[in-house]
Amino acid sequence: MSLQTKILSDAESKLVEQQLAEENKLLKEQENMRELVFGLVRLTQIKIDEKEQKSKDFRKAQQKYTNIVKEIKAKDLEIRIHRKKKREIHRRLREFAKLYDTIRNERNKFVNLLHKAHQQVNEIKERHKMSLNELEILRNSAVTQERKLQNSMLKRANNVTIRESMQNDVCKIVVKLQEMKEKKEAQLNNIDRLAHMITVIEEEMVQLRKKYERAVQRRNESGVQLIEREEEVCIFYEKINIQEKMKLNAEIEIHVLDEKIRFLKLKIAEKQRQIHVTQKLLPAKKSLDAELAVLQIQFSQCTDRIKDLEKQFVNPEGKNRTRFLPGKDMTEEEMIKKLDALELQLAKKEEQLLEKDFIYEQVSRLTDRLYSKTQAYKQDTLLLAKKMNGYQKKIKDATEKMMALVAELSMKQALAIELQKEVKEKEDFIFSCNSRIEKGLPLNKEIEREWLKVLRDEEMYAVAIAEKSREFLEADNHQLPNGVYTTAEPRPNAYIPEAEATLPLPKPYGALAPFKPSEPGANIRHIRKPVIKPIEI
Repeated sequence: MSLQTKILSDAESKLVEQQLAEENKLLKEQENMRELVFGLVRLTQIKIDEKEQKSKDFRKAQQKYTNIVKEIKAKDLEIRIHRKKKREIHRRLREFAKLYDTIRNERNKFVNLLHKAHQQVNEIKERHKMSLNELEILRNSAVTQERKLQNSMLKRANNVTIRESMQNDVCKIVVKLQEMKEKKEAQLNNIDRLAHMITVIEEEMVQLRKKYERAVQRRNESGVQLIEREEEVCIFYEKINIQEKMKLNAEIEIHVLDEKIRFLKLKIAEKQRQIHVTQKLLPAKKSLDAELAVLQIQFSQCTDRIKDLEKQFVNPEGKNRTRFLPGKDMTEEEMIKKLDALELQLAKKEEQLLEKDFIYEQVSRLTDRLYSKTQAYKQDTLLLAKKMNGYQKKIKDATEKMMALVAELSMKQALAIELQKEVKEKEDFIFSCNSRIEKGLPLNKEIEREWLKVLRDEEMYAVAIAEKSREFLEADNHQLPNGVYTTAEPRPNAYIPEAEATLPLPKPYGALAPFKPSEPGANIRHIRKPVIKPIEI
């Protein structure tokens, strides 16, 4: 049984495996079929879309076909119309050809007549030119004669004006010379006056110097007298000082006695106070006696203690009791002698000090007085110095003025010499001009050149004035109606129509006004000029 079950289980497993394999195959076939179905659905959709597109294209092609047929019909109509127009144009061209032939014949006739008229006009012009040449020759001869006459008149007038100007210059120079002479005399008078002032100032300076010397001598004499009086005053001052010292000593002694009296009075008052105090302290005598006994006991104890300490101090056997000093002790006689010598030296020094103080006081007093006197005399010396400086400054200014006047006089003399030389040259020139005029000779070329320069300057001045007036007029013309000045050329904004039926009135251009072409630039040289062909009719 077990074997049978095993065999059955093996067979069942094989069947199951076969069925599973078949099932997998079927599933794969199902998937393939599904993919085929999806592909067919897509193809059908694409075909449907293509069909719709082709139907649309077909409709468009039909519409185009109908439109083309209509256009062909319209073109046929236009061709017929143009053929009719062509026939009409050919007919009109034949008519215009006939008219052209007739007009050309007439033109040739008129050209022949025009040539004949030109020949006659040229002959008349030549005759007119010949007559004009003759007239020009006669006019030139008349102009030359007039110019000669004018030149002679101008030369005469010029000579007259030159002579008058020379005479005026001579008169002016004479007047200037007269003025220079007057100025020279005035300057000489000023120089004399200044020299007189200088002499007066020098005399005053000499007198002042003498006065100054006298004042110095008086000052020296008064100084000597002052020194003598000072010595006398010093003696009197010494006596006064001695008396003042005695007075001071007496006052000091009086003051000492007053102090002693006051001290004695104070002592009396103190004694009286003590008496009064003792009288008050009598009731407390017993207590005070007891205190006195106690104090006496304490005093005795203290004295005993002091004695013990003295014994210890005086004991020669004690340590560090004495300390010996180095050196030699002086005797009493030597010490007395030394003290006497020191007292003598001190007295001498005090005397010297007093003498020096006295001398210092006297010298300081004298120096103060001399300083005050010198300060008083300084003002006088300052005034004298100021006066001297003022006089020296005046002398210096006067000398400078005199030198300036001399220099100016020399310059004026040089100028007068030059003017005299110029006057002489002018006189010689006038004499030579008069002599040449009397002889009938022309003037110098320099005068003629100067006269031509004057004429040229006048012409240039006239041309400049005319140019300015022209610019002023142009500025007026360039002013716009709104008051603005402009130098731009006026631009046309209207035209006159050429029709015969209309009046010749200006008509505005409007928005399409013509513009002025610009000037040809430098690059025009690279462009070849066009060859203008003649018009043949």
